Amino acid sequence: MIGKRYNDDSPCLRGAVSLRLAIVLFLLLIVVLAIWTQRSTHSDVRADGRIELVFWGNPRLTDQMMPVLRAFEKEYPEYKVIYSVPVTKDVVGDAQRLLSAIAGGVPPDVVFFDRFAVGEWAAKDAFEDLTPWLENQSLDDPLRIDPSEFYQFALEEASYAKPNSGSEAHLYGLPVTVDFRMLYINADLLRQQGYQDTDGNIVPPKNWQQLREYATFLSRFKNPNKPEEGLERIGFAPNIGNSWLYLYAWQAGGEFLDPTRTQVTMDSPEVVRALKYMTDIYDDLGGFKNVEAYRSSFQYEGAMDPFLTGQVAMKIDGNWALDLIAAHKRDMDFVITAPPMPQDRLDAGHKPLTWSGGYAYVMPTTSRQKEGAFKLMQFLLTDKTLRYMEQEYKEGQESAGNLYLPRGSAKRKLFEQVLDEEVFNNPDMPNTFKSAYQQIRDIGPNTYIRPVTPVGQLLWNKHVEGYESAVQHNQERVAEPALAELREKHPSLTGVERKEKLGEIEARIAMQNVQSSVQERLDAVLSPPVGSTVAWRPYLIGYGILCILPFVAIFIAYRKKRNTRHYRAGEVGWALFFASPWFLAMIIFIAGPILFSVVISFTSYDVLGNARYVGFDNYASLPADDLFSKSLGNTLYMLLRVPLSMALGLAIAIMLRKSFRGIGTFRTIFYLPAIMPVVATSFLWLWFLNPQNGIVNQILDWSFNTAPFEWLENHIVGQQVTAPNWLQEAGWAKPAMIMMHLWTAGGAMIIWLAGLQAIPKSLYEAARIDGAGPWKQFVHITLPMLTPYILFNLIMGTISTLQIFNEAFIMTQGGPENSTLFYAYYLFKQSFQYFRMGYASAMAWVLFTIVLLLTILKLWSSKKWVHYQSE
Repeated sequence: MIGKRYNDDSPCLRGAVSLRLAIVLFLLLIVVLAIWTQRSTHSDVRADGRIELVFWGNPRLTDQMMPVLRAFEKEYPEYKVIYSVPVTKDVVGDAQRLLSAIAGGVPPDVVFFDRFAVGEWAAKDAFEDLTPWLENQSLDDPLRIDPSEFYQFALEEASYAKPNSGSEAHLYGLPVTVDFRMLYINADLLRQQGYQDTDGNIVPPKNWQQLREYATFLSRFKNPNKPEEGLERIGFAPNIGNSWLYLYAWQAGGEFLDPTRTQVTMDSPEVVRALKYMTDIYDDLGGFKNVEAYRSSFQYEGAMDPFLTGQVAMKIDGNWALDLIAAHKRDMDFVITAPPMPQDRLDAGHKPLTWSGGYAYVMPTTSRQKEGAFKLMQFLLTDKTLRYMEQEYKEGQESAGNLYLPRGSAKRKLFEQVLDEEVFNNPDMPNTFKSAYQQIRDIGPNTYIRPVTPVGQLLWNKHVEGYESAVQHNQERVAEPALAELREKHPSLTGVERKEKLGEIEARIAMQNVQSSVQERLDAVLSPPVGSTVAWRPYLIGYGILCILPFVAIFIAYRKKRNTRHYRAGEVGWALFFASPWFLAMIIFIAGPILFSVVISFTSYDVLGNARYVGFDNYASLPADDLFSKSLGNTLYMLLRVPLSMALGLAIAIMLRKSFRGIGTFRTIFYLPAIMPVVATSFLWLWFLNPQNGIVNQILDWSFNTAPFEWLENHIVGQQVTAPNWLQEAGWAKPAMIMMHLWTAGGAMIIWLAGLQAIPKSLYEAARIDGAGPWKQFVHITLPMLTPYILFNLIMGTISTLQIFNEAFIMTQGGPENSTLFYAYYLFKQSFQYFRMGYASAMAWVLFTIVLLLTILKLWSSKKWVHYQSE
């Protein structure tokens, strides 16, 4: 019959799919995917019967590693090695991938890991204790590992025992590589300044005092009477290269932890002495900022490295610097020697020392193929394998026309054998490199390592923070408190004595400022909370009930109103069916993690262990955290970019709202910066803002040399105006990032254009008839009519600014002096660097509350200033 309606409750039309069948197929798909995922992630047996071993290696060794892994599979055909490399900015401080894999129960079986962090991860039971595996090796095992063949310091760095427990340290990683920090000297520059004996051999600095004198004498300044005006060459700077405060502190006899490793000693007299020494050298060179501005203008790790080009005369660096010389300037006249020590320490019989880092193979505790993983580690550390990889590396270097230099191996006996064969007994090896490797061999027995502690990453970061505060004479945190203490306790000091004492107080205060947070965290780790462990089953049941309730409500509403609202079962069913993917995503990926973070914010949770309730401790500790308030203040400061960006975007839209030939091209040009990848934009602006040769400072320098600016300097400012150091200077880092953000203001141009084009032209015509000029039309017509768009941009801009992260992560890592430590970046560091997921979750909810309150405030105030055309 014509006009007869199809009844949804009737059987399906021919060719149609019933709702019931669709639901069954959808559920079947989910079940199949779940089973496939479960089997693929929890079964290591391949279809061919072989057992999979997952190995996360070093991307630089991939070409040499692949043949080795194929040889392992041939030797042990029961295994198949799946090789991967971590794609991350920092495998230690940014280890989300490994952390997630271990916590998720799908870890790799072997990981090439920074030895420095082994102890911290071992303290959380993340890595397998390898000592029993080594002890259970068969004497006739061809892959047997003999720890006595390794450098002792490398074994100690890969070992861990709970501090003050009295237990013997166990090995959690098998060392692979080592490196040594040495003093590299450009011999030509020293000879030019007369630092040579009667035989023409250069005379390197022997102690700290000589090193400081050499640093100043070998440097060249734009204005010798005012070093702070700029450098043309650096004789020596304490941290150009890779030395850090650790080296100087050890040279002075200091340590960062007491022998029990339970007390932090960052403010000990020896460490303070070392920090003051570093600060004094920077001050001699015109200040830390002056050195950093010069240092940042160079390209490193290439032919234009400043040491190779003679713009840095001396530096303390790792033995990778030898590879750089061999690759780009093998005929360079250079000398390396042990880093100079304080003379009083030498007189007391202490030998020159250095420190080493390196990598190790580790096995996650949750590895499902531990026997195969240990066998693979054994295979990778046999002399045969290591020699093969070194030979592959040698052939690659020589085929590229480069000079081959042996790489540092943690197996001392093997490394020294290779040095004998390839360096000392090689007639083609230049004498400069032979002498260099002899120095490295001699200093090997007196090599230090960074402290093995459960708070190693925090200790490192805080040591850097304290060092930066001291060498930059941070006014608020260091200089002013030190001056106040000097006036109170040492009022009679004058001249040089007063200056020396002030420098000592500044160094001590700088380290005291950072020591307390490390000690507090170490105490918390050694004495974990005693709260009850979180039982997740009640939460899962409650969450399941919570997820079901909306559907129950929908069903009840449907039953009650299906007659009055003419609901049809088929339509409602199909609607729910097509919305089900969104429901599932919401339940699994959004609402679930939100509820999880709420619970976690009331616990102490490091991801790898059990969560324990601590009540409101995480929230209560936030106000006492200096970096919490610092990061929040930095983030609120960045809100300045919101109105500036809105104003600039509106200005661009007004200029481009009229149609003319080529308008599309102009709009595209202004819009392009907004769609550039943030990584590309960040690196581009790192070049733009380079203090020495960046385009921004070049324009400013040219402008400052013009007659109008010179008149302003002489008659108004009263002093010479110079371009800032931008990202190297705490006071300019945030303004620099605001300026960088304004570059993308064209992204909002589209919204502004839409708003401008929606304004009725009749309003402007009426205003012109009434005699209103362009400015009055803008104020009384354009702005009021754009207020809905202003509200939208204001809310979205505020939300995005409060979550600012990428710029700090890529460009500054929170520096200088934590001036770009934004809230989201600090939250990230707490969660993924320090494993304080509970604390980070509390921070996240504080941020959510701030965003919510600001948004509500704007929406409430919008009733008074936002105008809609319909009103």
